[in-house]
Amino acid sequence: MKTKTLKNTIMKNRSLNTALLLVAMIFVALSGCKEEDDMPISNALRVLTAKVNDVNLKDEPTGVEQQVSVELVFSHTLNTTAFESALSVSSGSGEVALNFAYSNSNSIVTITNVNELDYETVYTVAMEPGAYGEAGNELDEAVAFSFTVKEFVPPNVTLAKNVPSISEDGEVATITGTLSEPVNNDVTVNLAFAGTAAATDFVASATSFVIPAGELTGSITITAVNDVEVESLENILITIESITNAIEATPQEVSLSITDNDSAGRGFIINEVLFDPPSGDAGDANGDGTRSASEDEFIEFVNDSDVPMDLSGFTLYDATNFETNTPRHTFPAGTIVPAHGVYVLFGGGNPGGDFGTAMVGVSTTGNMNLNNADDQIIILDATGNEFLVFDTQVDGAGIDFGADQSVTRSPDITGDFTLHTTANASLTFSPGKMNDGTNFEAGGGGNTGLGLIINEVLFDPPSGDAGDANLDGTRSASEDEFIEFINDSDSPIDLSGFTLYDEDNFAINTPRHTFPAGTVIPAHGVYVLFGGGAPAATIGNAMVGVTTTGNMNLNNAGDKIIILDASGNEYLTFDTAVDGSGLDFGSDQSITRSPDITGGYTLHETANASLAFSPGKKVDGTDF
Repeated sequence: MKTKTLKNTIMKNRSLNTALLLVAMIFVALSGCKEEDDMPISNALRVLTAKVNDVNLKDEPTGVEQQVSVELVFSHTLNTTAFESALSVSSGSGEVALNFAYSNSNSIVTITNVNELDYETVYTVAMEPGAYGEAGNELDEAVAFSFTVKEFVPPNVTLAKNVPSISEDGEVATITGTLSEPVNNDVTVNLAFAGTAAATDFVASATSFVIPAGELTGSITITAVNDVEVESLENILITIESITNAIEATPQEVSLSITDNDSAGRGFIINEVLFDPPSGDAGDANGDGTRSASEDEFIEFVNDSDVPMDLSGFTLYDATNFETNTPRHTFPAGTIVPAHGVYVLFGGGNPGGDFGTAMVGVSTTGNMNLNNADDQIIILDATGNEFLVFDTQVDGAGIDFGADQSVTRSPDITGDFTLHTTANASLTFSPGKMNDGTNFEAGGGGNTGLGLIINEVLFDPPSGDAGDANLDGTRSASEDEFIEFINDSDSPIDLSGFTLYDEDNFAINTPRHTFPAGTVIPAHGVYVLFGGGAPAATIGNAMVGVTTTGNMNLNNAGDKIIILDASGNEYLTFDTAVDGSGLDFGSDQSITRSPDITGGYTLHETANASLAFSPGKKVDGTDF
């Protein structure tokens, strides 16, 4: 009996231990669960998650769109009638009309507003305690979530043109206004016209346009009027006078040029061509220190008229590439040869010789590939029409184009073509000069693409208020960086569509800035481009802009500023290792030319100890 009693006692103890272990395991399991992972242990109705436009409503989100989608996930199936009568979305102006949609056995509800919500307004999603479950499940505590609708940013209008210039022989330009976003009402844009062109020089299809409700653009056309007068290059300035149902966020101005056709294609002539550069150093026509059979070829143009000649977008071919419609050269935007000016186009290289008063450029392909035996030079205008042709079999009949010298008009401009040594036995060519080696009496000035120069750059804004270069009241290491450009020529330069890079972004083909349509720097004008911020509209006499990305990201140690024209060709480059060799670009001041425009680069405080920078002004702080 003792043995049986002991055995029973052991069995009872084992049962007790097992029961205690089971209780402990249940306790641990329950205590290890997070609150949101708890399974309902009662019939209480609970909100498990709440979102507005996929953002957690518990965070009281701001900047919410006017159209919302509120998603509520409940612990039980809802009685939809009871639920819809209890839930509200409201603001200080009253309740919002709602639509309801259900899923997952009516335990998930999606709520949307019927009408757009008000800007900059706080809305509350609320529901009082009550029985809203299908099985009578009760919501024990009131529900209230808040969110704020985004602030109002008025839609704004920008202006753009489809071509940089129109010829007075009836060419047409389209001026387009574009809204930043569609609106529910018609937007009316009233325009104003100014500039050097007279009212009789063009016809506008209208002085205003309408952007219909829900759409983004409206436009007018401008048609040039033909006349018999020989006129200089004229321009039309189109601005916004007033807008209904939108705003003009930044001043809009489009400059459209009108070119005269009373001398075009006749007053602009080819005066000299080098098909066959002599061998050795004697053939270094472009003066870059190296003789090249392709790079030292050149064409000398003379604008023998009283009006400037705008070659922007014109294309040049030899006979071979004309057949394949592949230009040897595309004239960059802003290539304007002044009245009686001279322009020399080399095949390539880095021209550095004495070219008198001529403008100088190099072909965009680096090779004109002129054939010494038989060839043509064909120039098409920006619309693809034939503008000028030189044919060796016609214009140079009987001349040997492979005679180690150029062919030139003799006398210059008015004469027939002959070998250069026939016109002047002492010279085999004379790019930019008359065949006797002297300067033309009237000529251009500056190199194409170099008439626009960089005069000052701020890589490293000083600390504190002293670094507020853009004068918007805040010093920013990125927004107060700037580049000061000067158009050191007698003709406007149109930068529309040009792109600006620093060295890092050039490697990935991502511009830091794209010059907006209508960015035209007048002759001898100044343009300051800030990294960002809200600078004054003008500083001194300078035009002012900010980068389209809000950051130029100029490197204080070593960097490049690279500008490509609208066709993607290199237009202007500033290299700290070359142009600013030996300068400290991180010394809390700009680097500047001294004297302005013509001088070499130096630290600003070396040029003027009292100023760390002078955007839009000379180094002495006075206006240009």
